[in-house]
Amino acid sequence: MRLLSLLFASLVLAACAVHPGKVLSIKFAPDARPVLAATEAGTVRGVEGAGARAFLGVPFARPPVGELRWRAPQPVEGWSGVRDATRIGSDCTQAIGRKAILGGGGGLVVGSEDCLYLNIYAPAGEPQRRRPVMVYIPGGAFTVGSGANYDPSRLAVDQDRVVVTLNYRLGALGWLAHPQFQAEGEGFGGNFGLMDQLAALKWVNRNVAAFGGDPANVTLFAESAGAWAACYLMTSPQAEGLYQRMILQSGGCLEPSSLVSAEEAAASGPLFARRLGCTGADQIACLKALPAWRLSRAPSVRAGINGPGSWGPVHTDATVPENPALAIDQGRFTRVPVIVGTNLDEGRLFANEVKDMDRYQKETLWMYGDVGPRVLDRYPVGPDGPAYAIAANFTDQRFACPSQALRRQLSRYTPVWGYEFADRDAPFVLPDGIVGLDLGAYHASELAYVFGTSWIFADVDRFTPEQKALSLRMQGLWAGFGQQDFGAEWPRVAGAGPVRVFTAQGDRLDDAFFARHNCDFWDGTPFGAVH
Repeated sequence: MRLLSLLFASLVLAACAVHPGKVLSIKFAPDARPVLAATEAGTVRGVEGAGARAFLGVPFARPPVGELRWRAPQPVEGWSGVRDATRIGSDCTQAIGRKAILGGGGGLVVGSEDCLYLNIYAPAGEPQRRRPVMVYIPGGAFTVGSGANYDPSRLAVDQDRVVVTLNYRLGALGWLAHPQFQAEGEGFGGNFGLMDQLAALKWVNRNVAAFGGDPANVTLFAESAGAWAACYLMTSPQAEGLYQRMILQSGGCLEPSSLVSAEEAAASGPLFARRLGCTGADQIACLKALPAWRLSRAPSVRAGINGPGSWGPVHTDATVPENPALAIDQGRFTRVPVIVGTNLDEGRLFANEVKDMDRYQKETLWMYGDVGPRVLDRYPVGPDGPAYAIAANFTDQRFACPSQALRRQLSRYTPVWGYEFADRDAPFVLPDGIVGLDLGAYHASELAYVFGTSWIFADVDRFTPEQKALSLRMQGLWAGFGQQDFGAEWPRVAGAGPVRVFTAQGDRLDDAFFARHNCDFWDGTPFGAVH
């Protein structure tokens, strides 16, 4: 994880690298001109140029500050006149650091609590008909990230879509649970970031027509933590009707350590407060009086996406009424078509610190406890070294097998397609010599292909002609999902397979995903996907 945190820390001041969603190429195009759209709260002024238009930093909820900290998002207050929408809104408060990204505290704090904004991108000109809409939920371990980390303008223009990216509250500000929240009518809390996502989707449903989009034709797509959250949204009655299809990229929410009830998460809330000096009877009032940076730097003491000491959504509350694993198994979820996929080498992005056998053994035993010796036997260190071995077991246990189980469970009730992104030459901003290993098809490497634009990890100017062609295929498939029949070239999942394997050399179908990723082994351990 040091690699990931170093990237964010080194680029945090380089706005164009961290926030390509600013779309400077549109704002400063020779033919740039203002464009207007009327939302329910007032008129916004965006910009059109170079064949695209963008409305940036549009509020979808009131700023969750002061007494609104740790409250459900409230409707936007209206304004008179025209509101500027040519600049992105602030990122949500987040701490950047080696431990902080995993929920372990510390780090450099950036962003603001006033952050509930979304960005809208579309082709230039007024559409002849309402365009299909794609709403993207970004990832970042529920501790970092923002919608503006991505530039979907090329996807919007080339595929004739309206694409929306959004922010949601992060870290303790988004995911803290505490028994005293019940007095404010929010239950145990723990899902404020998920509430933000719901509020953004509801805003899109009510307002996207003003931007040329069809509110009855929405694809929700999401990656990593965003996909974990989208999976939870699938089981939330409040999300019913807000999207017509879903694409989950590297976010198998059936991974057992990430499934946490609201009451369980709340049990650790008093300890979190005491560690910040809030020892009185009203801990919530004390916490609300603290600056956001202190809360963002405080380590998690509850379980979340990375198990103990991390953050993430909770279940068995008003937002997510039951454990998503149970809801999906019983068919109690929004039954829309779904694509579920992962990357071949997810774990390599997090493995560069494991440089010798001693570290590999200790890390494996720490992650898997009594099962650790069996994992070491199943994933022996080969000639490439221990980093590749731990990356393989992390890929299989954390991403591949839970996603495979999710495909199998969902396919009992609704159409499902599966994929594996396997371009092991995917570009990365740092050379292998600095990274310490060949990242292959690393976690999040598919995003440059889906958006067709550069972001913090990848420069698309390094695409080969074959990779450009792969990017175009993936953009067409993501945008065309639900609008066209994939046909025989990408058949639906039936039981264990197949999945479509994306490579620059050409795609293929694979029925051996379950075996290749040792899912039989993981199913025989407490770390297997919850079925």
